[in-house]
This record gives sequence, C-alpha cells and structure tokens, in this order.
Amino acid sequence: MRILNVTTMVGMRGGDLQMYTVYKLLQEKKDLKQFILCPQNSDLAKMCDIEKMGCRTYKKNKFRFFNTIKAIIKICKQENIDVIHVHDSTALTYTLIAIKFLPSTIKIVLSRKRNNRIKDKFLNRYKYSHPRIVKIISVSKAVEAIFDHIIPDKDRLVTIYDAIDVASFANRKSQNLLHQKYGMDNATKIVGNIAGLSNQKDIFTFIDTAKIILETKPESLSIKFVIIGTGVLWNELHEYTRSKELEDSLIFTGYQNNVPDLLPEFDVFLLTSLTEGLPLTVYEAFSCKVPVVSTDAGGIREVVKNNETGFLTDIKDSKTLAEYTLKVLTDSEVAKRITENAFRLVQENHDVHVIKENYYQFYKSL
Repeated sequence: MRILNVTTMVGMRGGDLQMYTVYKLLQEKKDLKQFILCPQNSDLAKMCDIEKMGCRTYKKNKFRFFNTIKAIIKICKQENIDVIHVHDSTALTYTLIAIKFLPSTIKIVLSRKRNNRIKDKFLNRYKYSHPRIVKIISVSKAVEAIFDHIIPDKDRLVTIYDAIDVASFANRKSQNLLHQKYGMDNATKIVGNIAGLSNQKDIFTFIDTAKIILETKPESLSIKFVIIGTGVLWNELHEYTRSKELEDSLIFTGYQNNVPDLLPEFDVFLLTSLTEGLPLTVYEAFSCKVPVVSTDAGGIREVVKNNETGFLTDIKDSKTLAEYTLKVLTDSEVAKRITENAFRLVQENHDVHVIKENYYQFYKSL
C-alpha cells in the first residue's frame, strides 16, 4: 500500500506533529510506502530536512491553489498512490479537486483533530460526505460527534487516539529552569499552561483563575503562573493581566523549543480551553506526573476523569478551577493519587507502541 500524507499547514500544529510521528513509526513496515506533501519552508518541511526523512513540497504563494493540486496529481501518478491521507480542511478541498484527474481506485482518508462545529451547509455536507472519502479518523469521540449531522454512514467514522513516547517524558525530571530564569524561590509552586494564545485556549479564564487563587490561597503558599506559547492575543492578554494587577505573578514565556524540559517543573497543568479535540499536552502532563486541572472541553473528559486522573470543571468556571488547583497544591495525597492513575492510563492506552499498531491495522483494513 502506498500512502500520500497531505497538509497545507505552515506552522507545526499538533495534527502535523502526530502525522509525522506515525509516519516515522510505520517506516519499518515493508508493506507500506509513505510520502509527505507539505508547503515549502513549513515547519514540517524543515523537520523532515533536519531528520533526513524526506518529503515533497510545493510553493504556498498566490498560486498555492494550483500548486497544491498539481503536486498531488503529480505524486499520485509518479508513485502509484493508493491512499491520500488528508490532514486539514484546506488540503481536503484541494484533494477533492485533484482526484477528478486521478484513477478512481485512489481512496481518501481524512484526519480531524478539533471539535469545532461544522456548519450544516450544502458545501460542507458535500465536502465531508464525499463518496471518495472512505474513512474519517478523529482523535476523540467528541471530535467524531461533530460529523453526526453530516455523515449518515457511521461506519465511515473511526476514533484513533493520539499518543506520545511516554518514556521520553517520564524519564525527565525538573531542572528548575523556569525558577532560575525568572528568579523564583525553589519553594515557589508553578501553575502553568502550554498553549497558543488564541480564543480557543481562553487564557483569559486562566488569568481570572490565577487572580482567585492568589486571593484565596494560604498565606504560606508561594505561587507563580506560567504560560508557554505565543499567538495573536499576545498584546491583549498582557493588557488583561495588567488590568488584574498580576504582572508580578504571571509570566508569559513566549515560544520555547524545550517544552519537554520545562513541563516537569509544573506543579499543576491548568487547561482552560473552550474547545479541544484532545491535546497532546494532557498526555505529556500525565507522563510527567503533573496533575491536570481542566475545563470540560471537547474530548478532554475521555482521559481526564474527575477526581480520578485529574479534575474537570465547566468551561469558564474560574472559581472551581481555582478550588481544584489549590486542592492539588495543598493535598499531596490527592496529587499523588491522580497522577499515578493518569500515568497508568497514558502508559497503557496512549503510548507510541499503541498508536503504531492502531494505524498499521487501520491502513491494512483499507
């Protein structure tokens, strides 16, 4: 079987990272031959170049519509592709046009990472229920559910949970890098988040929660709040932080390329999203035995079980988020119980060996 992975993303998002992980895991399978098509100068293209994995690229300029379609057609014909695995909505649009010029035997598989609602419009129904799409892979049941009103044939829907290399995170210990860089006392607890600064991640609720925590915490408890990431709301979130008088307590680190070294330093991973598929950062926190307190967004509830593997609250419920965060910070037995449960869950169900087998069997089933 010969598989072409197609993405139009320039920045490295969770979906492309997971696609690349699966691509590498399955390279040893002699009955599968995989290819990647992505934009020139994209983060994925650079990663492939650094790791000498090889990929095909196209120019994402004002002619990107034609460039992408032309590249899909060319690779499919040159490499006798059997399956086009599409990893974003725009790539699906281009692929559906390209297949009009390709053999009818080529199948399309779509991966979906986010649970943003798909508007019930004719073009969307046509696009996502196209007969050439044989399967739609979702990263959680919550993501799969967004297709309920679009895909009548539920056999076309399948959930394959993402995964990480659990051991690579479990073996990392806190190096106090954040404490040293930002002049924190060693006794200071860190409540952190790793996220793009977008509306979806609702960092405003993170800031509101930080305010409540500081107002209600025991006097002896020293806490700093850290947000790792950058995005379009950078200036707006800084202004909101100043309006809450939290400049001395909340740190925006910007983009960091050593997140796996920083995450074990968190005492609580506080996730405040409005929507999610099921972010890899939850699995990473589980692997580092960092307690997770989260809003009940998207598929998060499928792994964060309240008071078992973490704590869940309603979306925007900053008061309860603050209560749960303080509970974890002040009750070591609770923190130990939920982190050990979470570690077992991620080790058994979301390690790379699991996703490797899941995707291999999936492709073979086609």
